[in-house]
Amino acid sequence: MFKAPIVVTQIRPNVQSLPDGDYRYRDSFALDRPYREIQFRKQERYITGSDSDKRTGKSYCFRGIALHNNVINVRVATEIASQRSQQTEWKFAPGNPINFDRLYPLQVGPGLELYKCLTAFLPEVKSRAIVSY
Repeated sequence: MFKAPIVVTQIRPNVQSLPDGDYRYRDSFALDRPYREIQFRKQERYITGSDSDKRTGKSYCFRGIALHNNVINVRVATEIASQRSQQTEWKFAPGNPINFDRLYPLQVGPGLELYKCLTAFLPEVKSRAIVSY
């Protein structure tokens, strides 16, 4: 008697269902080629993070709302050089939704990019916390 093979699939949680915490996703597991990496912190339904593409050298910070496997209502923060101050200055603009369907979670902690981006949106996070009380 012939038995059918058993197929085991790993079901990944979508971004919305992840517990609060810090995460890192990439579009490839290959370390010997350029890749896109997203590091983010999830707090309730909010996602704040860094999206960097090692192929193009472009990187930006973002903040948005988790919906299924997407981040929507995205605001982008880009660092601008300031000659007046030693403090980092940020330029904010609307951004495009971010889809995680083709990104894979890494089992490593967050890097420095995430912490830089968290500071970019810190005033926004503080004001939201004050309003929510």
